[in-house]
Amino acid sequence: MDDLTRAIQEADSFFGGNEPGASSAAPIMKYIASAETNYGNYNPETALSYGPFQIDPIRYYDIVQNPNRLNEKHQARINRVNEHLRKKFNDPNFDIQKLATYNPQTNDYEKDSRNLQYLRNPDVGAMLTRLAMKQSPDQLPSKDKLGEYYEGFWGPKWTQSQDEEFKNQKRSEAKSRYDLHHGEKDVVDDVVTEQGQEAF
Repeated sequence: MDDLTRAIQEADSFFGGNEPGASSAAPIMKYIASAETNYGNYNPETALSYGPFQIDPIRYYDIVQNPNRLNEKHQARINRVNEHLRKKFNDPNFDIQKLATYNPQTNDYEKDSRNLQYLRNPDVGAMLTRLAMKQSPDQLPSKDKLGEYYEGFWGPKWTQSQDEEFKNQKRSEAKSRYDLHHGEKDVVDDVVTEQGQEAF
């Protein structure tokens, strides 16, 4: 199993995606990685954002640093992710909230604040992506809604285009890449976890 698939499955399992009656986030995470970087087949040195999910500075800030979005429940999730990844990386100083310093004036990271080792790591990217989904009130998508969910939730820049032909081309490319890497192997459980059952 490749590192990205393993990282996605581990992040999904960590958040209860394999529990009875729960919806798995693995298919949509695989779709995002397929659409953004052809499932990790990209040049990290020239990419505009970091990791196989291409998490940009604003999204990173919103997931783990924005005080307006860090309620008690979400901070508890982040703390548990930190505990897990510190053990996994054998790094007691790892902190997913301190991998870069966001500058709201430039909507970018401060120049020398980026920890590229971790920002490019598939385990970190998978956890950040799953944490982002946990912030959203929307239910995880069924398999026939992966592309629609990706466009609305991840908001790739091409969705802002007025050129419908171009957007349809990008949609087709995203679906083709997903099908190439994992489409036929994924099964999405449409049963939604009942409210109150989520551990964190």
